[in-house]
Amino acid sequence: MLQRAGPFARLAFMVIAVTVGRATGLTAQTPSRPWKLTAAFTGLRVGGSTKWIYGPELGLRRDIGTHWGLGLRASLPVLDTAPFSDDGAVALDLGPTLTFTTSYRTELGLAAGATAFLVGDAAELTDGGIGAFADAHGIAWLTPALGVTAGATVRLGNSGTAYPSLSAGLALRF
Repeated sequence: MLQRAGPFARLAFMVIAVTVGRATGLTAQTPSRPWKLTAAFTGLRVGGSTKWIYGPELGLRRDIGTHWGLGLRASLPVLDTAPFSDDGAVALDLGPTLTFTTSYRTELGLAAGATAFLVGDAAELTDGGIGAFADAHGIAWLTPALGVTAGATVRLGNSGTAYPSLSAGLALRF
């Protein structure tokens, strides 16, 4: 069939063959551990008298292919600096992630999606309900399975108020 094909068909066949060969080679270089678990300490800016609240953050991401994934994160900043105030809050984030691996030991990523705020009665964070979030994060892998992570997130509440947060912790790849 290739003997009767014109030069365009032969060129198209060669481009497809080279592309498929490159895609197979790139897939072989990606780690076979598609799950990422992160445990971090986060600070969430709420404003008001306490300004910042602190607490643990736990995230789980499933990579789909070389760049895309789906992430779920729970932030539980319940510690504050002002006495006799109850600024505890919970933020649940769910959305797609886009990850760029700069080397086998370093990855940078972006995420965006929906967030749900659960707040206490006396909390200064008053935007309970569903909102949106955007996130930028990086992971430096110390071993094939263990790394350190840092990230910055901005969450928008129902009223459009922005709540930025910073986090740092450990990442586990499995």
